[in-house]
Amino acid sequence: MKEIEDIFAELLKVSISKYIIAGIVIILALCINKYIVTKIFDYIIRIVKRTKTFADDSLVRALEKPIKLYIMLFSFYASLKIIDFDGLNVNAVTSDRLKKIFIVIVICYFFYNLTLENSFLYTRMHRNDGGNTIVFPFVSIIIRLVIIVIGISCIAREFGFTGFITGLGISGVAFALMAQDTFSNLFGGVIIVLDRPFAIGDWIQTSQVEGIVEDITFRSTRIRTFSMAVATVPNSKLANENIINWTQRKLRRIHFKFTIKFDTEVEKIKNCVNRIEELLKSHEKIDKDLIIVSFNELSTYGFGVFVYFYTNELNYTLYEKLKEEINMEILRILREEDVELMFLTFNFGNGLEHRGGNCETECTELESIRNITEEERGK
Repeated sequence: MKEIEDIFAELLKVSISKYIIAGIVIILALCINKYIVTKIFDYIIRIVKRTKTFADDSLVRALEKPIKLYIMLFSFYASLKIIDFDGLNVNAVTSDRLKKIFIVIVICYFFYNLTLENSFLYTRMHRNDGGNTIVFPFVSIIIRLVIIVIGISCIAREFGFTGFITGLGISGVAFALMAQDTFSNLFGGVIIVLDRPFAIGDWIQTSQVEGIVEDITFRSTRIRTFSMAVATVPNSKLANENIINWTQRKLRRIHFKFTIKFDTEVEKIKNCVNRIEELLKSHEKIDKDLIIVSFNELSTYGFGVFVYFYTNELNYTLYEKLKEEINMEILRILREEDVELMFLTFNFGNGLEHRGGNCETECTELESIRNITEEERGK
């Protein structure tokens, strides 16, 4: 306490004129930053924007604020020289030591800016990763932590706190033991980033949750379910799950079955199967590699026809419209071939009854064609 009182006593001995000059130096630095440095960098940015590379733009943006900070810190250093701060005999703090610390802060600030979004690092990783947006946040945060640790270590060493640097290692081990779950989630996130089973915006499904990936952090992954709720899944758990990524598929499956009356003539069944197969093969939205239209069931309920194919229409709304179009065309073929569908009604008094269909009632026919898709089955 007495040492602080002595410092204030020495400061009171400094003439007012020196304080005024020191204040003018700081104000001058503020004006230089606002009216000179800002305009210089605006001009430089306009020039580098004309180039084809993005690296020079990022370097200029990352350098602007550190330069302004250095000018302000240097003006503070000059002010200390003016008031003869070293003459106060503060052993722990000298103007030259502060100057070194200021340089460390400015350098760390510059490299910190290089890890921000819209930086050269972000653009380069985003391009090399095929537009995947989950890698950069992890790499960026790790680099920032390293920069901060190096900066603090340099400052601590400058003040002679070597024990502090040693203590970082011991404290780190103790902290790791207390935060095992946090580190398991961290490594789970790293595994997700490296393995890349999905990206932000993908539709994924696990044994516990299904939806659209909205964000991936160090601790967890946020998924927007189809009920519009948000599910937060720890990365350690998600990394050990079997993940189905529906977004990465190139085709969507459509398969269903309908049953026709058991007294339908064989020739009519054959004509229907051939015409439906030809319909699917001629449709531009249907993949031609695998198309199955098969009369594959004989039963007391009727004759079953199985239809199985893939479409390259991935948009869900258009996908549903395509199914509607195919269903309508199949109904038209059945009508033209004079083939009736079988359908079932439930009589709770007498049990299950079998009734013949009539193609004149289109609504009944639509109920007879049972589309079974991944979404309807919860897949």
